[in-house]
Amino acid sequence: MASKKNRKVKSVASSRAKFSASRAALRGLMENSFDGLLIVEHVDRIGEANPAACRILGQPIEAVIGSRFRDLCTVHHHAQVLTLERLDRSCVDVLIRKLPGFAPRTRLWILHDVTADRALNEALERKSRLLLETESIGGIGGWEVDVKTGLLSWTPEMRRIMEMPATQEPVTIEESYDFYTEASRPIVREAFNATMARGTPYDLELEAITGQGRRIWVREVCRATMRGGRPISVIGFSQDITERRRIAGLLTSIGDQERARIGADLHDGLGQELTGLSLLLRSVTTRAELDGSALAAELGGLTKLAGKTVETVRHIAYGLLPLELGEFGLRQVLERLARSISETFGVLVTIRFEGEEALMPVGTVAENLYRIAQEAIANAVRHGKAKRVALRVRASQAKTTFTVSDDGIGIDLQRNPDGMGLQIMRYRTRMLGGILDVQPMPRGGTRVRCVIPRNSLF
Repeated sequence: MASKKNRKVKSVASSRAKFSASRAALRGLMENSFDGLLIVEHVDRIGEANPAACRILGQPIEAVIGSRFRDLCTVHHHAQVLTLERLDRSCVDVLIRKLPGFAPRTRLWILHDVTADRALNEALERKSRLLLETESIGGIGGWEVDVKTGLLSWTPEMRRIMEMPATQEPVTIEESYDFYTEASRPIVREAFNATMARGTPYDLELEAITGQGRRIWVREVCRATMRGGRPISVIGFSQDITERRRIAGLLTSIGDQERARIGADLHDGLGQELTGLSLLLRSVTTRAELDGSALAAELGGLTKLAGKTVETVRHIAYGLLPLELGEFGLRQVLERLARSISETFGVLVTIRFEGEEALMPVGTVAENLYRIAQEAIANAVRHGKAKRVALRVRASQAKTTFTVSDDGIGIDLQRNPDGMGLQIMRYRTRMLGGILDVQPMPRGGTRVRCVIPRNSLF
């Protein structure tokens, strides 16, 4: 009996020692903790509080100790984590934990002021709703690349545009190329690779295939954030522009017809009349010279002026429409353009063609490449002060690569990133479903590189 009694006394003493140690450790924790800590007895009355808790509650320690938390805050909901609202409308989250060795209903409350977090979350929620509504109204779908995994995530609107189910798993970059037609695939692949390698942004118009097998045109814009020469974030958006391209095609066709009419009128109408006037002046000048008239010199000057006017009208007519395109093809009209530039400005223009003749662009594609060549050469001569210009046309089964390089002073993309000439070239390239890259060359001069799908539809 004595032995049992001694063991019981020792057990009680040990429990009291552990309890005292627990309370001492808890007090030490409360004094040194940056978190707000409360010991709440009988569920609702505060027995102890540390300075951080008083600061969060906005009350002196005298007002906190012995009070019920309902006298200090409004409880929004009961749970393992409580949310309290103070009188100043700020919010506090409370994490509740049991205290071993204390009364059964005594709890440790850990307080965290979430007023700033909640305001931030509400602001983020508002922005998220705004972005989703903007996407839906504008028909613009967003997407992002996980640089580490190479997976693409789509917004709901992007899934709607591509007619993909909401449950569709993220696709890889390589798998995403299957959503483009065979013609657009090499274009977007080259553009995206340049974005990943150098951070080069792109803005393209591409033909895509939806999940339902429907062909649509999309405008796709991609931007990358680089750090240390590597992408850390790649985002983009896509917009269904099928109807816009249809209307643009109609307008372009009407514009081409009107331009052809004006070119023909200048060449066959005004041009012929001016040619007749020039011949008449030449005849009158010859008679005046034979008669020894004092007007012979003045008539000779008028004859030269009329001849120059005829040439100017002819150049304008050819500029409005390369009439030989339908009859001779891109090679012949580019060679004629090169001769004309060389004779007019004294600039050496060379042309190099690579690939089979049957693969060379024709029709509307050839027409637009001719216009791009005109603009690029004009910029090189007028603004770049170039003395040499090199044209290169490389045609393959998949695409046509068209390059214009010069030895001028080089383009300054920072001072003039969106000149009218560049905008026109970019527009023509986008309408052909291609990509345009304009860059200064390392040793001076400018390179204009245009890549167009071979079976591009305007």
